[in-house]
Amino acid sequence: MNINELGKLLVSCNLNCEGANNNPRRGVIPRCLILERRQGKKKCIVVGLNPGKCKRGEKEYYLKYSQTYDSVKSYFFESNLKNLAYFKRIRDLISILRYKGDILWTDLAKCECFEKNGSLPIQTLRVCINRFLRKEVKLFKAPTIFALGNVAFNFCALSFPSHFIIGLAHPTGAYGNFIRLKKSITKNPKHYVKNLAHQKDRHGHYMAIHITKI
Repeated sequence: MNINELGKLLVSCNLNCEGANNNPRRGVIPRCLILERRQGKKKCIVVGLNPGKCKRGEKEYYLKYSQTYDSVKSYFFESNLKNLAYFKRIRDLISILRYKGDILWTDLAKCECFEKNGSLPIQTLRVCINRFLRKEVKLFKAPTIFALGNVAFNFCALSFPSHFIIGLAHPTGAYGNFIRLKKSITKNPKHYVKNLAHQKDRHGHYMAIHITKI
């Protein structure tokens, strides 16, 4: 199996887990698994919590063309989705940190919340993580995972001991933590690059660190 084959299974998932909005008839489908190819070195995985609300244009796109993984990928690259703040801010930041290779964009859970300002139950996250994320990480084979927000960081830190886990603030969070972080990194990138070069502890185990702690 490869990422593309797993993506096809993801989009066709019909479990309708608690708290999740999975409604293909309205153009709302599981998504947020994108492999972005880049020309540089040092590839990585970026893990968020779960997708935000699907906008009207995206729903109409899936209804018009097809509710398939190919459509999910096409919409990401052909629309302005790839340049929205969430993706652009993270892409710019990890490039400053010299991660300029391929990015696997993914989330703990692949469905948006049913409620406007809701959150997914832990059981829903558990099911989706074990159904998809663990397989994605195994298939992509990147040693570094950037985890966005505390929930994603805590899960990745505990679940992937063979990976270097870097915790980042959510790029569109309401408290401005990400903006302050980017200013700090931009001001002194060598400090962060130097410290991130040390990926293992004194026992030889991969570390999990919040970037604000270095």
